[in-house]
Amino acid sequence: MDELPSITSLRAFVHAARTLSFKEAAAALHVSPSALSRQVQSLEEHLGTPLFLRTNPGLQLTEAGTRYLLVAERVLRDLQQAASSLRAASGGPLRVSALESFSAKWLVPHLPAFEAAHPQIEIELEATLRYADFTRDAVDVAIRFGVGPWEGLHAEPIVDLAYFPVCSPSLRDGDPPVRDPDDLAQHSWIHVSQVPTAWRDWARHVGRSSLRGRRDLRFDHVGIALSAAESGQGVALSTPLLCAPELADGRLCIPLDLPAPSAATYHFVCRPESLEDPRIIAFRDWLVDALG
Repeated sequence: MDELPSITSLRAFVHAARTLSFKEAAAALHVSPSALSRQVQSLEEHLGTPLFLRTNPGLQLTEAGTRYLLVAERVLRDLQQAASSLRAASGGPLRVSALESFSAKWLVPHLPAFEAAHPQIEIELEATLRYADFTRDAVDVAIRFGVGPWEGLHAEPIVDLAYFPVCSPSLRDGDPPVRDPDDLAQHSWIHVSQVPTAWRDWARHVGRSSLRGRRDLRFDHVGIALSAAESGQGVALSTPLLCAPELADGRLCIPLDLPAPSAATYHFVCRPESLEDPRIIAFRDWLVDALG
């Protein structure tokens, strides 16, 4: 039997083919571009044919590369599905990938309730800022934020979200205070990079489309943005799901009770065939019930 190509080289090829960039593919796989390029070159040598045309800039799939991509994606997908099925049959851990904000602010504090209800299911959680790749990562379930859908995956929203301004009580009652939407023009607005249009959408919803903050502060993590609001650096937008403890103990307050519905929300995501896995069904049902 001819020697088969390595899984590492197949993953390198698939990611390079999807992005048409060794640099972007290398970043996704956490290797250097030169290492990824060598992996692809090794695969091409193994197959005896080029899979890419190296253009300047970028890459272009050859005809052979286009045909091979379909096979490589199917092989990686089948291997991942087989691994998930074996873990389910053996009672292995349920591997969950969730955004750091959702993990820290809601999922981790509530996991003991799931474990008490389902002591036979072990959760293995990866908190991340990126979307899990179901063809590459050892993951059974993901919690994604957005509007969906995601091609080739089962995705369903698990909570309705509305967001509103939050700030420290001292900022709300300061000079100038925050008593009316127009007062926000005199304060800094705190943004989260994953939802760049949130403030603009909120202002439009409350009838202040032209309203702008005194200046903008931008963060790539919800927890850091809320910490900045808590310390009086400005006004952030949030939801009860993400800032309930801070509101309950008075570290944050809602200066304007003017919620705006969010088109984007958290979704339960898995492979379509995984809906036959009783561990995944149990986890989905618990999430929907706990967030309802």
